[in-house]
Amino acid sequence: MYLKRKDLLIISSIFVLILLIYLFNSFTSTLGDTVIIQVAKKEPIRLPLNRDRIIKVQGPLGESVIEIKNRKVRMLFSPCPDKLCMKQGWIDKTSQSIICVPNRIIIKIEGRADFDALTY
Repeated sequence: MYLKRKDLLIISSIFVLILLIYLFNSFTSTLGDTVIIQVAKKEPIRLPLNRDRIIKVQGPLGESVIEIKNRKVRMLFSPCPDKLCMKQGWIDKTSQSIICVPNRIIIKIEGRADFDALTY
C-alpha cells in the first residue's frame, strides 16, 4: 500500500501543526511557584515549589510519594500497576500536570500569572 501525494501532504500538515503547538506551549509557559496535589475528593494540598520535600499521600490503592526538588515536582512512587505517572518525570511549568488515574491523584503546577480571563 503506497501513500498518494495528497496523503503525504495531509500527514505533513498534521505533523507541522503539532510541532507548532508544541513550540508555542514551550515558549509561552512560565515556571510555576505552587504545586497543587488533589487526592480523590479530598481538600487539595497547596505547597510552594521553593522548598525541597517529600510528601506521602494516601490514595485508594495505597500510599504515593511525591518529591519536590529544585523547584520541580514528580511522582517518586505510586502503587498503581503501570506506573505511568512515575514515568512522566519532573514538571515545573504552569498548567503542567501529573495524573495517576488508578490512585486518583492529580499533581498540578500553578503560577502567579495564572488567570482565566481579563476584564476591562
